[in-house]
Amino acid sequence: MLIVFFRALVLYSVVFLVIRLMGKKELSKVQPFELAIIIVISDLASAPMSSRGLSLLDGVVPIITLLFAYSIFLLLNHSSNKVQDIVCGKPILIIKNGQIVQKDFDNQKYTVSDIMSQLHEKDIFSIAEVEYGIIETNGNLSIIRKDEKINSIPLNVVEDGKLAESNIEMLGIEKSQVERMIKNKKIKLEDILYAQLDKDYNFVYQLKEKEVKA
Repeated sequence: MLIVFFRALVLYSVVFLVIRLMGKKELSKVQPFELAIIIVISDLASAPMSSRGLSLLDGVVPIITLLFAYSIFLLLNHSSNKVQDIVCGKPILIIKNGQIVQKDFDNQKYTVSDIMSQLHEKDIFSIAEVEYGIIETNGNLSIIRKDEKINSIPLNVVEDGKLAESNIEMLGIEKSQVERMIKNKKIKLEDILYAQLDKDYNFVYQLKEKEVKA
């Protein structure tokens, strides 16, 4: 009994540490590849936790390997918007001007009930009340109500020094327009932490902090 208790304590500590190193996120906010890793980690930990026929290393080594793979995955994910789109998917404009965007609605295998269920959670009971509705990469529905009187969707057009191409596409503008806005501000793309077009179509941005050399 004492051995089982010890094994459970060690494996719980390892799993807790690994999940902690993966960063702070609500479970509902994790990306599909992150959720898959969490599920696999729990499965890897459960077998050696209760079976004396397996050593602790049979659980610890694969879990640490997954953490390493996750770190590599994140580096690739942050290195390119195209990789990010493949791994995490793209946000999808599903509602526009109080109407469901039929093409994207069908492609996402969504049902009207799915949309209404998420709208009800936001105290909205009619699609006609929604100016814009966006399915985020984690499956959540973000909305802008008509009574907020916003002229355009306030989306990031630059993230971590790279053009946010899927957002730019959703806004219905060209990359050259964003590049022209950056040029007019006399800043470099790679120096921008984030930039967005606000509700009045103004270019709002924050630069990365410069490293201070000793």
